[in-house]
Amino acid sequence: MANPARPQSRVQSRLDRPSDRRDQGQVFVELPPLASALCGLLLALGGCGQPAGQFFVVQNQSPETGCTIPTGTAGTYQGEGTLDIRVPPSSDAAYMLFPLLENDLPAVGGSSAEPNRIALSGFEVEVAFVDGNAAAASMFASMATDSSAAGLLHFQTAWSGSVAPGGGRTSAGTSAFPAETAIRLRDSGALSDHSYVRVTANVRAKGSTQSGGVTSDVFKYPIRVCDGCLINSITACPSTTAVLTGGVCGPGQDAPVDCCTQGTSLICPATTAAAP
Repeated sequence: MANPARPQSRVQSRLDRPSDRRDQGQVFVELPPLASALCGLLLALGGCGQPAGQFFVVQNQSPETGCTIPTGTAGTYQGEGTLDIRVPPSSDAAYMLFPLLENDLPAVGGSSAEPNRIALSGFEVEVAFVDGNAAAASMFASMATDSSAAGLLHFQTAWSGSVAPGGGRTSAGTSAFPAETAIRLRDSGALSDHSYVRVTANVRAKGSTQSGGVTSDVFKYPIRVCDGCLINSITACPSTTAVLTGGVCGPGQDAPVDCCTQGTSLICPATTAAAP
């Protein structure tokens, strides 16, 4: 399977005052003459700003049995996700993302510690509404302006690990859609007409080198959100037959699931009767 193309880095110089600006996911570093002359040397040490294409997410890794995340590109990757908000989440993340990170800062080498190795600290995630029915659009707009819901659409998650320079790659994990966001959307009834909402999880990895903090290029991951679309069947608990268990890292993520009811509770995947 071919790897996604890497974004190109660009550095511009101007004679006016230093400033940084972002445009369409790229970083342009505007420098005075002296700083421009030194930039090539500093880039070798991971300084002089951070042009796009040096620290980025290659792809979303497909989790394997037991929610094991493959390293490198040997495993498969997933370019789009499906989240069923009717399925009760099993953690504080309704949808998990598994970024494969690449560090293209140059390797300095030598006997001392590698200065361009990136020590990971976590991720910054923004859930952006793309399209859907009017009720869903209103619900997302309400969460975006509600101070009590500030962490439902824009949040940070912690992660540890490191990415070696010179093209090193490391797999990681982060919530891409919080459980509380899914619960509020489900309880609003906005998708009870069996329609879909499309959102984008805009994800940036954060970390540091010996020169200071670094942030990856933004990775845009599309998620289709529904209410009940992944539920294959609902029976009374316990089920007397084998059941579909849903996604390997969450029952409401990317795969069909069988559920059962116990009182007023929906249980996914369904519990099964003990063998006689």
